[in-house]
Amino acid sequence: MSQNQYPHLFKKGTLGTKTLVNRFVSQAMEANDGEAGGSVSKRAIDRYKNLASGHWGVVVVEALSADPSSLARVNQMILNRENLDGFKTLVAEFKKIAPETILLFQVTHSGRKAVKSHSSATALYNPAEGEKLLSTQDVEDIKNAIVEAALLAEEAGADGVDFKMCHGYFGCEMLRPGNVRDDKWGGSFENRTRFLTESLGEIRSRLKNPDFILGSRISVYEGIEGGCGTGGPDEIIEDLSEMEKVIQLMEELNMDYVNISAGIPGTTSEITRPTPPSLYLYLHQFRYARWAKNIVSKMMVIGSAYSILKEGALELADENLQKGYADCAGWGRQSFADPLFPEKVKTGEAVNYCTACSGCSKLMVAQKNDGCILYNDYYKDLWKNRNK
Repeated sequence: MSQNQYPHLFKKGTLGTKTLVNRFVSQAMEANDGEAGGSVSKRAIDRYKNLASGHWGVVVVEALSADPSSLARVNQMILNRENLDGFKTLVAEFKKIAPETILLFQVTHSGRKAVKSHSSATALYNPAEGEKLLSTQDVEDIKNAIVEAALLAEEAGADGVDFKMCHGYFGCEMLRPGNVRDDKWGGSFENRTRFLTESLGEIRSRLKNPDFILGSRISVYEGIEGGCGTGGPDEIIEDLSEMEKVIQLMEELNMDYVNISAGIPGTTSEITRPTPPSLYLYLHQFRYARWAKNIVSKMMVIGSAYSILKEGALELADENLQKGYADCAGWGRQSFADPLFPEKVKTGEAVNYCTACSGCSKLMVAQKNDGCILYNDYYKDLWKNRNK
């Protein structure tokens, strides 16, 4: 096994104006290992240094919260002015090892996904018991925080940001037909996409680096009533006509890429990350990436759901790229299992393949530091002692 077997995965390209050294993308994977106040820990820096040694084409730094009051993980990192030096160190240490790898920061607000024992429980619409319905100004404040986080990412030295609109988090909630708010943030398609259009406009107008990359990971179909990829607030059957308009809008906004995903972890989890019994759901993700490629003319399309296929993912990813069904292939759980994955494939070294045991996800749900419990001794010990 070497790079010669997978010529399209190791083919150079461009993302925005930057050079892609290959088409391997390390997806944003939350490890819940920030320090007090959401600052960057040494463990987090070491994790990203390991990924740097894998020489991926793109590495996306995990879901960084723009709001310290709304966290999905107890130890989630927070991208604010107070923590900026830590993020500068993360970027500097990463770039010492892999200056050629494109490093993106994923910025987010947790919305309904906030861990209610440690965060402010909020709802964009239809609040459940114990949730605060966000006001018009509250949403404006969240938008401003996202904009500021993106500008801090630029200041930290990141190559760009991923505007998180997937997996049930706030950005995804905004897009849903089920977002039936009666103010400027809900109801019509224009209102439900206002958060995206206004945020992107403000970010672009204030960036200092014209080559700064802007993109988004989206859930094409969530699998819930009124979710993204349905035809209305009371529908659950897949209807991608509105999500096609979302992708067209992203291209009109001159975004550089769309990272295709689906589902909501913890709700429709296996649509997002298939498990061995549901392995063939990966075909939906491949279909969504090809669908997106047929819509765009300039934006790069990053496909997902490759980790479940282990070594077989390489041949299929190379085929998808060769056929023009995607421009890059994204791995999530596999980047936990073996951060050196692309480099090992390139050199023919044996790869530690993700077995989809879900240990990393279970550690995350338990609000522990999370990572691969099979190949990493630290997380293996956390798993053994998780109930102590």
